[in-house]
Parts: sequence; structure tokens; C-alpha cells
Amino acid sequence: MRIIYITASAPWGKGETFILEEMLEVKNQGVDLLIIPRNPPKEIFHKDAKELLKNSLWLPLIDLKIIFVFLYSFLIKKSSWKILSVLLKESRNYRIFFKNLAVLPKAVYVAGVIRKNNIGHIHCHWGATTATMAYVAAKIAGVPWSFTLHRWDIKENNMLAEKVRSAIFVRCISEHGKRELLAIIGKKYESKVAVIHMGVSVPSQVSMKNSRKGLFTIVVPANIIEVKGHKYLIDAIESLVRDGVKEFECLFYGDGILREKLANDVKKRRLDGFIKMPGALPHERLIELYKNGKIDCVVLPSITTPSGEHEGIPVALMEAMACGVPVISTNTGAIPELLSGGAGILVKEKSGADLAKAIKTIMFDQEAANKMTQVARKKIEDDFNVEKNTRALLKLIYQ
Repeated sequence: MRIIYITASAPWGKGETFILEEMLEVKNQGVDLLIIPRNPPKEIFHKDAKELLKNSLWLPLIDLKIIFVFLYSFLIKKSSWKILSVLLKESRNYRIFFKNLAVLPKAVYVAGVIRKNNIGHIHCHWGATTATMAYVAAKIAGVPWSFTLHRWDIKENNMLAEKVRSAIFVRCISEHGKRELLAIIGKKYESKVAVIHMGVSVPSQVSMKNSRKGLFTIVVPANIIEVKGHKYLIDAIESLVRDGVKEFECLFYGDGILREKLANDVKKRRLDGFIKMPGALPHERLIELYKNGKIDCVVLPSITTPSGEHEGIPVALMEAMACGVPVISTNTGAIPELLSGGAGILVKEKSGADLAKAIKTIMFDQEAANKMTQVARKKIEDDFNVEKNTRALLKLIYQ
């Protein structure tokens, strides 16, 4: 059976590296895969993405061809008008309705692609407008569909009850996410909701550091946005320097709307000798740094924002753990599901002091750091292995 994956932009662009890895594994497991992103850019940033180009169809969000097919469908098919009325009825506010309306023409066009390519199932990532595309295309083409929910897309609640009703199953990436979803839609469709973690590849060999040499290297592999909590790590770095701990560097590998603001803050605090912002790093280069023992610690100082946004289970942490790099994060969202049992250090959110203390533990207690990495790698092998978890996802698709 041929399967379509609908993404936001992958394999194009800088984001969704965790979806890239899953799609590569879907392909490795012998599935005939076609990928259609919602609105892809032109660039290929990650080397891994190039392996998926033969399985991908680049289409803009809108063009004359898509508009023509869309208008023709509405002229001759009453079902298209019915779908439009459902979008209007089920979208809980006009902002969400207009977001759904924006992807409707492409969804109609993708339905035609599905028919022509003998697609047997649609799976999409994110419960927002990518799921709207999948929902509409599935209805028009008459094929089953499913979707993966992450974190903010649950909170947004873009027609979630209707989408869950329509899909053959819904995958949440954490137990925390499942609880959030059921709190929104109720328990009527609970049997449709499965928890299957995202997963990462587990290298057969990694360079496990036994002693620290040179600068201790801290990395934050995350977009520089509010929910990632970078500013609290800046507080922690300032605390370390104040305490005389200076043989380290901290690298913010990412881009985002807060980058300039945080760079100015770093400079104002005279921490630019310790904190660098090199920008986004291609996925394969970051993994090589992990494997080769070039990074001593990964920190993700995530927070729950005032609007309620929080992390799911960050793949950025899983990748470091799989490669034997100790990790520090916060007790927010679904992160405790990953770091419980000594797999990492969990600290209180928005606390520079707690982050600094945790960093010192990894810096100066090699025995504790080594024990942590052993527990972490075993946890990834058992529960967050991309091969195992993709197999579980495909089992639901083929049921």
C-alpha cells in the first residue's frame, strides 16, 4: 500500500528534522512513500533530506493550477460545498477558519494526486492546518487517514474533535499529550488515541568521554523562541561566571525571533566570550559532533509560556542521549517522561540557579555524568528507538 505523508515543510527547509528521521525509517521498512509538504521553501538544508527528494512532491501552497482545480471542484461537486460548511461549523473561531480556508485549495488538489497515484492511506504530522489538508483530501479521495499530534497543535484545537472522529487513529507522542487531547475532546474516541513516541536512531558506537579536556562545551539545539527558555540559561551562565567557573563555552544552535534580543542581552551582560549564537546547524553535523564526543552537555531550558505553550518530548534531547551526551532540561510538558529514572537532570523551570547547579554536576562529577548517560542510552534503545516506534506506527496504519 502506498502512503502519503503530509508535513509542514519537510523534507525542504530547516525544521521538522524529527519527522525526517521517521520518514526515512518508513522508507527503510519498505513502504512506498510519497511526501507532500503544506508550503515548502526551496532550500534543502539537511543532508538526510536529500534522500527523500525522490519520494517527495514539491507544490506551492497556491498557484494557478491549484486554483483552477479548486474552482472546478466547487462548480461540479456538492461534496466540496459540504466540506466548506463543515470547516466553517467546526472551526472554533474565524482565525482558525481562515487558516483552514487557506489550505483548502491545495487539499482539493492533493485529493486528485491521491487518486492518480493509487494512495491507500494519508498520515500527517501536526493537528493544525496540515491535518486540515489531510482531512479534506481523505474525504474527497475516499481514503483512510491518521495524524500525529505534538504539543502546540493540541492547545490550538483546530477542529480536533471532528478530525479525531474522522481519522482511523490519532497518535500522540506522549502520555501528557494524550491527557491534554482527551481533556479537549472528551473520552468518546479514546480508543482511537495511541501513544507512540517519536524516535531516533541509536548509533552502534559513540565516543563516551571519560575525562574532560579543554573547554567544556554546552549546546542548546533549539529554535530561539520563548518556549525554549534560552534567557534562563543566560542567567545560569552569568551565575557560573560569577562563581569563577570560566573554562566553558555555550553554543545556541538555532534561529528564531528572539535571537537578536538575546544576543543584545548577552553582550550587555558581557557574556559574549562564553555564549555564542552560530545559527542553525545541519542535522547530520550536529549528530556527528555528538558521536565524536565534541559536546559535553546538552541543555534545553524549556518553559511553559504565559499562553500555555510547552514542550512535548523533545527529539533534540533524545538524539543527545542516544549518543552518550548528558542532558539537562526542565520539569515542563512531557519532558519528565523522557528524563525520569536518572536519564537526565530535571530542574525547575525559569531557574537560572538550578540550571547552573545542574551544569556544575555534569562538569565536576564525572561518575554521575557517566551513570546518567548509560541510563539515558538504555532508555532511548528501549522506548525511543525510531525503528521500533515506526514499526508500531505502521502497524496501526496497516490494521
